[in-house]
Amino acid sequence: MGSNEDIMISVKPGVKGGTFMVRGAAVLTNVPANITVTPVNDGSVFVGANATSSSSRHVFNLGTLQEHRLVCLFRFKIWWMIPCFGTSGGDIPAETQMLLLEVENKFYVLILPVLDGQFRTSLQGTPDNELEFCIESGDPDVQTTKIKEQVFVNSGNNPFNLIRNSIKILEKHKGTFKHIDNKQKPEHIDWFGWNTWDAFYCNVDPEGIKDGLENFSKGGCPPKLLTIDEGWQNIFPSYAENPTGELSRLINLEENAKFKGSKLDKSGKNLRDFIKTIKQKYGLKYVYIWHAMAGYWGGVLPESEVMKKYNPKIQPVVQSPGNLTHVVCSTLDNIQEKGIGLIDPSKIRDFYNDFHSYQASCGVDGVKVDVQGVLELLGAGYGGRVSLTRQYLGALEDSVTETFKSNNLICSMSLNTDFLYSTKKAAAARATEDFMPNEPTFQTLHVAAAAFNSLLIGEIIVPDWDMFYSDHITAEFHGAARALSGSAVYPGSHDFDIIKKIVLPDGSILRARYAGRPTRDCLFNDPVTDGKSLLKIWNLNKLSGVIGVFNCQRAGIWPPIKGSIYMPAPGSGTPISGIVSAGDVDALEEVAGENWRGHCAVYACLSGSLKTMSKDAKFQVALEHLKCEVFTVSPIRAFSEDLRFAPIGLLDMYNSGGAVEAMDSENKSSECKIKVRIRGCGRFGAYSNKKPKCCSMNEKDEEFIYNPIDGLVTVKVEGEYSSREMAMKY
Repeated sequence: MGSNEDIMISVKPGVKGGTFMVRGAAVLTNVPANITVTPVNDGSVFVGANATSSSSRHVFNLGTLQEHRLVCLFRFKIWWMIPCFGTSGGDIPAETQMLLLEVENKFYVLILPVLDGQFRTSLQGTPDNELEFCIESGDPDVQTTKIKEQVFVNSGNNPFNLIRNSIKILEKHKGTFKHIDNKQKPEHIDWFGWNTWDAFYCNVDPEGIKDGLENFSKGGCPPKLLTIDEGWQNIFPSYAENPTGELSRLINLEENAKFKGSKLDKSGKNLRDFIKTIKQKYGLKYVYIWHAMAGYWGGVLPESEVMKKYNPKIQPVVQSPGNLTHVVCSTLDNIQEKGIGLIDPSKIRDFYNDFHSYQASCGVDGVKVDVQGVLELLGAGYGGRVSLTRQYLGALEDSVTETFKSNNLICSMSLNTDFLYSTKKAAAARATEDFMPNEPTFQTLHVAAAAFNSLLIGEIIVPDWDMFYSDHITAEFHGAARALSGSAVYPGSHDFDIIKKIVLPDGSILRARYAGRPTRDCLFNDPVTDGKSLLKIWNLNKLSGVIGVFNCQRAGIWPPIKGSIYMPAPGSGTPISGIVSAGDVDALEEVAGENWRGHCAVYACLSGSLKTMSKDAKFQVALEHLKCEVFTVSPIRAFSEDLRFAPIGLLDMYNSGGAVEAMDSENKSSECKIKVRIRGCGRFGAYSNKKPKCCSMNEKDEEFIYNPIDGLVTVKVEGEYSSREMAMKY
């Protein structure tokens, strides 16, 4: 994505008279004398500090931050991140991993705490509105006084380009991770998937999986990806022997008894036979399987004969003080008490290679690797949290690409910067805490957190917005959000009317091109608790943009706390109004083409209305609680002096414009032919200021309907072709 809004800034940020200045504006005041500034390039700098003594953990005051609108992303649990909003340093929580400021309503300043050597950095505020940065190694023996490149600062006129360009600068400078543009994306993200977790939790078994696949097939929406989540492994204590939730550890690499012998009925004798059977019967393209970063939640069992070759030992866990200021996840209680059965980092590559080779021999095509953030607790004696993470993550990434011959890896519980700034191959990761169908106050928070978190993580991985229930009270709310998220889609449960608004008959999805993010005018407004703001999320397709508008108010509070506020039924309560513009699609000019003159066709998916307007024109939207609307924004191209045309796409899909692949035209003296390459089936729509003379599909004439009032051309597209050409003659 590019923008003319971004210009080169020759004067780099720096400290002058105790004030940290950016573009001539004061961002921080009362800056201590020990703060250092090191230029990078293009107006960006690293901020560090001079330490008087060596330590494995330092906290430094950067100065006073006041009177700037801000949004930050912080870890409220060790595994997960959410946004926070404010105007001063005191509003910034511990464990903040991104800070974006709006300065004087003129430009934006991005502050990123990063990794430097063996140290990881985070931001935090104080009651006196001071902004601090904390560096820590996680190993008492790894100490430093050299703090030079811990905090990255950059500025720009466009917040999305600012974040994107900054991540690319860091990628080049640090050399420890790669931008998403430079990674191979996993194959599964463009296909409809089903994850077994919300259906069975740890009680997953072959019979349940087959029943689920059968129900999807009968509903006309067979998934192409199956992820067998937690519950298939051999652990001690076993799932059946552990009703009290004692910490379990992995004892070997094979499937447990549920997936062997008589338990499989007619599906063979083992996991390999079962996967072969369901692939053949249900047309699955990919089967992924779950495991934890350390093998299982409690790691591996050191006493196991199978595991001894990897030299495991029980490693105690030590939490960062920053994590302890927030929600301490209950899953850590047993881990804190009993430690992790940690494989020797020098043997972890062998473990992953053996584990994945066995899975591949069973027909598994990829893995979902969970509980990744636990490594930050285990760094003592191993060079610290960053060093341990990089050893494990590098081994994992290499094993996946070498064993499965593709980058078929989903990372989860990995939203720490140890992971983000160390991943060179992993290209898909969970963006939020789990979708929890039985927690009514979490529903809107899930969507809002995923969108805001995607501001940062969407530049490094494809954010995975997790599964959702298609027959839930919030099904349309979640379904619409997933459709424009740029994420893979995993509907659980079965309301096929909802699923068919996301999934095509061939099992592919109309995935938008980038990570769905809040629109520019939403960045500094709390869409969950301020009682007045709607959440708008934008994305791009190949020839159009998409904007989702969501009423997330009055359902819960940050951070997610069970039962915090009772959730009224969808549509109840006083509607909240907001302003929408075609220009909310921030990079629309990227797909508009040379014959765009600044006007757009805007189609509302749920209400079915079409309007045309200039890019900067605004209109009002009012939504009741837990309601949403999705707008396809298609630039109107001029094909002659009196012909204007804009493809919309499949009108009954949430992301209508995702169905439009390409457009071309042929102009002759007597006629103009507009050719649109589309995929999928259903009602195809386009805006035209004139009624076409005729319409054809793959050179076969088709009937169409033209509405002269709004200019909507509608054609019924039948069959299950993956791609076809529609032509309209004028």
